[in-house]
Amino acid sequence: MKNNKALMYVVSVLSATFLYSITFFFIPLKKMGEICILNVPGPGGNPVCAVNFSLIFLGVYMFIPLIVSVILQKLVYKEPLKEIGFKFKWSPWYLFAVFTPIAISFLSSASALIFPWISFTPDMSGMIDRYKDMLSPEQIAEMQKQLAEAGPSVLIMSIVQMIVAAVTINAVFALGEEAGWRGFFLKNLQSMPFYKKSALIGAVWGFWHLPVIIQGYNYPQHPIAGVFMMIIFCVLYSPIFTYTVEKTGSVFSAAVLHGAINASAGAAVMYIKGGSDLTAGVMAASGFIVLILANTILYFYDRIFSKEKIITKA
Repeated sequence: MKNNKALMYVVSVLSATFLYSITFFFIPLKKMGEICILNVPGPGGNPVCAVNFSLIFLGVYMFIPLIVSVILQKLVYKEPLKEIGFKFKWSPWYLFAVFTPIAISFLSSASALIFPWISFTPDMSGMIDRYKDMLSPEQIAEMQKQLAEAGPSVLIMSIVQMIVAAVTINAVFALGEEAGWRGFFLKNLQSMPFYKKSALIGAVWGFWHLPVIIQGYNYPQHPIAGVFMMIIFCVLYSPIFTYTVEKTGSVFSAAVLHGAINASAGAAVMYIKGGSDLTAGVMAASGFIVLILANTILYFYDRIFSKEKIITKA
């Protein structure tokens, strides 16, 4: 198995992740969320938990692919880290990495409206409803007040916050994953055709989330179905990641792209009401529709406009 680097990586990262997730037998993810590590003043002076144990646990979880990649690359195969994409050279594709996920998230909100049970809510009342089980009535009231005072500017502020988060803190944590998926793993699948390697990476990436998905992460209403939804989501997004990394030659672009996804995911439900975690959201059916469209556009861009063919090269 050692000679098959891609297989070695998959076995190693899944084994390490699932061993780490044995923690759930002692402290479920929901219970972790109830253990506050750091309180900060909130609306009305009431303390609000800024950092809970689940955030710390998930933060470490995200770095497992990076840790496994470094161990394999440096200690097992004794090769330089730059060969798995640890290098940087500016490219316009970094802008693509920042803004494409934001656009996909907002378009997912629009595509959700094809379902008759989902409606458009310009006052963001639908988004507020999603927080009713997580915040106190006083905090909900304060949120409604702040949104009313901000008016249309809340959209601009939200987008700015998404951009800043995508290229800073989110990118740092996303690198913990991308050093593995679009770093070590992708590098050792280069002999495969574009869509085949993208689908394989996406499937493993999605399955890697299994321990947290069945705990209610991302799909709290449907944790079992959520496992399959997460795999579909990752498979559909994977070609966009592969293309970006192929264009930049750097795993850092994948980290920015991943960071932008995490920063903008909430945009998909900002202005809609109704639906479930299987139908509404960028990781739900409405998002899948937009991702299929995005992949189609990317294919024709590569075929017609791109000078350096990646998808359609002979």
